[in-house]
Amino acid sequence: MFINPPAPLKMILVLIVSFGLHTSGQAQNGKPAKTPKINLEESKEGYYGDKVVDYTNRKYDDEIRSIILHSSASELEPPIINLDGAETLILRFDDLSEDVREMNYAFEHCSHDWISSDLQPMDFQEGFNSDIISDYQFSFNTVRNYTNYRLEFPNDRIRLTRSGNYIIKVYANNDPEDIMFVARFMLVEPRATVEPTVRNSSVVSDRDRRQEIDIEVNLGNVPTANPFAEIELVVLQNYRWDNAKRGLKPSFVKDNTLIYDYQNELTFDGGNEFRFFDAKSVRYRSENVSDVKLEEDGYHIYLTPQKSRAYSQYMFQRDINGRLLIKNDDMQDAHLESDYVQVHFTMSVDAMLGNGNVFIFGQLSNWSLNKDFRMNYNPENLAYEKTLLLKQGYYNFMYLWQYVNKETGETSLTEGNHSETENEYLILVYFKDQSNFSDRLIGFKKFSTLAN
Repeated sequence: MFINPPAPLKMILVLIVSFGLHTSGQAQNGKPAKTPKINLEESKEGYYGDKVVDYTNRKYDDEIRSIILHSSASELEPPIINLDGAETLILRFDDLSEDVREMNYAFEHCSHDWISSDLQPMDFQEGFNSDIISDYQFSFNTVRNYTNYRLEFPNDRIRLTRSGNYIIKVYANNDPEDIMFVARFMLVEPRATVEPTVRNSSVVSDRDRRQEIDIEVNLGNVPTANPFAEIELVVLQNYRWDNAKRGLKPSFVKDNTLIYDYQNELTFDGGNEFRFFDAKSVRYRSENVSDVKLEEDGYHIYLTPQKSRAYSQYMFQRDINGRLLIKNDDMQDAHLESDYVQVHFTMSVDAMLGNGNVFIFGQLSNWSLNKDFRMNYNPENLAYEKTLLLKQGYYNFMYLWQYVNKETGETSLTEGNHSETENEYLILVYFKDQSNFSDRLIGFKKFSTLAN
């Protein structure tokens, strides 16, 4: 039997319903609203049960470790390959849970700014919509057991047909809501050529600490009538998305060449060479390792306490620009015989820094400022400290400072900034193709400041 609610309750119900109709599925310019970006540090509810997908490199299950996605050309190459090229992408990860779980995967196409492009799988791939990761093996000769998974794609079961930004979603037991992690990758159709130039900042006061990038993009025969609206340029430093430069328009256009020449808009803090530690063996103490101990819960590696380099003189040292290599000096199969060790990080300071946090950052943190890599301040030791469970190997990392309520990390308080620093830059050129409703990645350039 329907009970007519009182008048005040009626008004509340009307307001709730009308608000829901107004906000859900709201359109802009006649098109459905795209999925918004959501801060996973704060939000715990979303499109995959209690796991929100925000189209970034993100881990959702604590038992999943050592997620590595790279080009088949090299473990040190970023996950960017040509659409119809001979190279593939290789994904590896470990599951530390005791039970073997069936792992499945699916792809999603994204816009240049990592929002769902709203394309259906049939629009950007051929074959199955999703598949099982059938290549897995168990660890051996290790204190901590795990299952190592490997996937190579595109493959004969799923072939991707469009260029652009993608995420791979890995979930367990054929349940798309039981998502394990998300990782970004890109497919390029090389139609535009990119010529960069790196120099010290044009701003005199920044010349010793910042690097300026000038860029020329030749579009070739890309069919654009309005490059100011249809071409998007994204520039990354050392595969960092937090401080990426985007939304830039050409300074001027000459024939089919776009010229980006600015004073401030395409300038990056120089930063410093990455810190490193060697955990390829638990039998000896390597450089930057002060002690190695076997305790009840496994091996512990204590890194030599290091200080902020904010006011230190620049010193060149070769690094791998924040990446990591899974290696083991004592075993033959690094991916299956390397142990998981507790690595203790310490950054000594004279006093607690200001209104923000220190993060351990690099490929080991999935290139993100993640709360799992946020350091804790210990007033007794006058140091920021953090312990991470990591697989044996060789690691680059840096300490990034992030002010509260800011999205980007900074090196000024932790690493210092030097215009001489060797950095690796990635330049991505996207074409907003209105004919197929997607952002095509038509140009890509990776280069080091040493070689430029």
